Amino acid sequence: MKRATTLKKPLIWLSLIVFALSLAACRHGEEGRMDYLAEKVSDELKFDQQQNDQWNLLLADLQQIRNSMSEKREATHTMVVEELKSDQLDEARIMEALEQHQQAINSSFRTLLPKINELHASLTSEQKETLMAWLEKRHERGHRYIH
Repeated sequence: MKRATTLKKPLIWLSLIVFALSLAACRHGEEGRMDYLAEKVSDELKFDQQQNDQWNLLLADLQQIRNSMSEKREATHTMVVEELKSDQLDEARIMEALEQHQQAINSSFRTLLPKINELHASLTSEQKETLMAWLEKRHERGHRYIH
């Protein structure tokens, strides 16, 4: 039970980051997404220099993962289209692609969680309250899903 509690905070942070990236993606062009997000979160939570450095490293890793996932997603899309054009679907091939995708997600979590946890540990009580208020506000407005 302790392990589940320990993982909740980093998972909330990771969810916040993914959500914020998707939100930023809806409002800004390809080039400005990460810069907008870094500035928005940093301003909102009033990061000090150390937190800002941690945040920027986290965003750099996230951008690298995002680029990698994008390439893999395109390859998987091409494979699925090929399968749909064929007379019979190769279920094993599709399942293998799904398993590889899940492994990539798991690897991403393993890479990001320690950095998210480190940033979370550095937040002041006021920053955590601001974060939680922002998350609650988003939740109440119905922004529950990545879009």
